Amino acid sequence: MKTTILSMLLAFAAFSGFAQDNDDDYTPRKKSSNSNNDRYGKNIIAFSPVHLISNNNVGVGISYERLVNDYVGIRIPVMGAINQPYVNIGIEAKFYPTKNSNRPVKYAIAPSLMFGTGQEFDGYYYTNQNGYSTKYYNNRAHFGFLLNQTINFTIMQNFFIGIDGGLGINYYDNRSNYYSSNSNSYYNNRMTVAGQFHMMLGVRF
Repeated sequence: MKTTILSMLLAFAAFSGFAQDNDDDYTPRKKSSNSNNDRYGKNIIAFSPVHLISNNNVGVGISYERLVNDYVGIRIPVMGAINQPYVNIGIEAKFYPTKNSNRPVKYAIAPSLMFGTGQEFDGYYYTNQNGYSTKYYNNRAHFGFLLNQTINFTIMQNFFIGIDGGLGINYYDNRSNYYSSNSNSYYNNRMTVAGQFHMMLGVRF
């Protein structure tokens, strides 16, 4: 009887020591952050296969966005025209009313500053008595403000397609026309209407 009781006490002591060792080795994991930025990444890169800007500029674009928090992002879009020599760059603050989480549909409103420079097609002009014509462009540089609105549709985790469009005004819009038949040229610095629309494919990481 004494042997049985002693054996039980030794077994209980050994089990208690084993359990204590396991408790010492166990370290509770910290709870993960509830921030959607931490879960899905704070960077967004998007490609625009179709990017339209007022005054007949058609091109492609790319953009980078950095998410500051669940409601605000800073985005830099760059567009290059394919129908004429023209480049446009902007900077915008994007505001997400319902957080920039991994929802199927996300909406944002984005005030933006935009600068464009390059040439725009002006027409064909006869250059000599043989009737040959030459294609001429306007030199142009403009700077203005746009109010953009964006809708993104998530089609798989961290990958989306989107539509972005906006209207605004060019505070500065300079054009200069040159004709081969004479040396006349004119400069135009008046304010003009600005607008843009593009489709995009993007990934968040």
